[in-house]
Amino acid sequence: MRTIPIDTNRVAFIGTGKGAARAEYVELSDGSRKRSGNQDKNEHGVPLWVIDVLVDDDEADRAEVVAVKIASHDEPRTEKWKPVRFVNLVAVPYVAQGTGRVALSMRADGIEGQGAHAHRKAGGNEGQAA
Repeated sequence: MRTIPIDTNRVAFIGTGKGAARAEYVELSDGSRKRSGNQDKNEHGVPLWVIDVLVDDDEADRAEVVAVKIASHDEPRTEKWKPVRFVNLVAVPYVAQGTGRVALSMRADGIEGQGAHAHRKAGGNEGQAA
């Protein structure tokens, strides 16, 4: 799937302190979907989290809250009203069911200073979460 890199030097992300485990959905025999009750995982089996941040773009008329999906064994956290720097932030376009319109999903490898990315920055050689 095509991804669009986000220039995090041009747009500020502000923590809301809110995030949650991403719900896993299963497809039923009639084609509908429902929550399984489990946490969703990426293709490598790493748990997925959704972190809400406020987007402060000087070129926009209004700020907005977006959800950023992160794969991590440890729950990523943001501090309320503090800047957040994502590692490898990308937008993933998709067609929204129901409306048929193109929408964007945000995904990052992590948050700077947290998890494996903090170790890698310090010289560790851990694998990259996707």
